[in-house]
Amino acid sequence: MRILIADDDKDQLELRSLLLTESGYETIAVSTTAAALREAKMHRPECAVVDLKFPTEAMGLSLIRALKELDGAMRVFVLTGSDPRRINGLPEKNLVEEVITKGCSTAYLMKKLGELAGSAEPKLAAMREAFSKDGVLTLDVKAVPRAARSEVVGVTTDGAMKVRVAAVPDKGKANEELRAVLADWFDVPKSNVELLQGDTSQRKRLRISK
Repeated sequence: MRILIADDDKDQLELRSLLLTESGYETIAVSTTAAALREAKMHRPECAVVDLKFPTEAMGLSLIRALKELDGAMRVFVLTGSDPRRINGLPEKNLVEEVITKGCSTAYLMKKLGELAGSAEPKLAAMREAFSKDGVLTLDVKAVPRAARSEVVGVTTDGAMKVRVAAVPDKGKANEELRAVLADWFDVPKSNVELLQGDTSQRKRLRISK
């Protein structure tokens, strides 16, 4: 799982990045909001860990909104040194997984990230099993274009498969690459992957057959 870590405290940023990297996560560490958005657009992380005061609360909240606008399926954890209930009355509360007090142990954050990383595997396995059993599968997909590489990365909160494609959404290039990724993942010819809906949108429906 790729995680964006955003904190203007460079010591905390380096420590958090080191711990997550040693635990097997792919990390993107940034110390400014501009860098956070630039890296998120380029690398499309599945998750973000954001300091609420980055460097001000208003800027931290703005970053959360921008990240979710970029990718509504991105899971965002917020770290704060103040009372976490402070964000409960704000609309951004509905955009985040959890608000975690900085005084909590690092193990707690690691536990939450571990739960998140592991939650997609059974769902993806169930998709493969259903296809293997029935020989045909109609699949909702969230396609993320302009990625660093093309790959199946997980499942969105509403159950759609999330797929990154390196191609740009121009003249059907991203759709063709998406079909190729799914063909490889389900081990079928590309001609057996049919786009049913969502030709020009990120949200698509496809049929895969043997």
